[in-house]
Amino acid sequence: MSHDSRKRAPIAYSDIELAWIEVNQAGISRKELSQKFNAKFNRNVAQQNITGLCKRNKWANGRDTRMKKGQKSWNKGVTGYMGANKTSFKKGSVPHNHKPVGYERIRDDGYVTVKVAEPNKFRLKQLVVWEAHHGKLKKGYNLRFLDNDRTNCNIDNLMLIPRAVNSIVNNRNPANTQNSDLNKSILLTESIAWHANKMECEL
Repeated sequence: MSHDSRKRAPIAYSDIELAWIEVNQAGISRKELSQKFNAKFNRNVAQQNITGLCKRNKWANGRDTRMKKGQKSWNKGVTGYMGANKTSFKKGSVPHNHKPVGYERIRDDGYVTVKVAEPNKFRLKQLVVWEAHHGKLKKGYNLRFLDNDRTNCNIDNLMLIPRAVNSIVNNRNPANTQNSDLNKSILLTESIAWHANKMECEL
């Protein structure tokens, strides 16, 4: 988990501060309330935090912010694109969280994905590695990790088997040991048996 995804610790308020906010929040804007609170208690709490606190405690300030009859909207007569502002991306700007082609990440299911194109196209790494060595994956076939480590996408750790064999192995003869050579033998044995049976059926 990245540091950015961790929740921040909630802001702590003393009982005196909470009582003051509850009493003084009525009839004024949250912006004004936060300014007065910070000045009185020498704090630096953002307006959005004060607003969130009031919402959680259901402290309504009694102000009616709805549009009044006859009141003009600030954007009346303006349609479509509003133009750039200070938070807009400028042409050629790169977002701070942009990831270059070749960037890798691990999914929740343990598979590695790699960025293969802009702006945000990812593919399973084992497919990218296999296709770089052997071309496009055959239809009806699956790739197996011989050591059962989904992050080990070394070409020597990948084995192509028919999807039907993959199903047979999963249900009857699991190739999930800690020994890569043993797993490979199991997969080869089941593949040979499947191909032999298929050939008999076609005769």
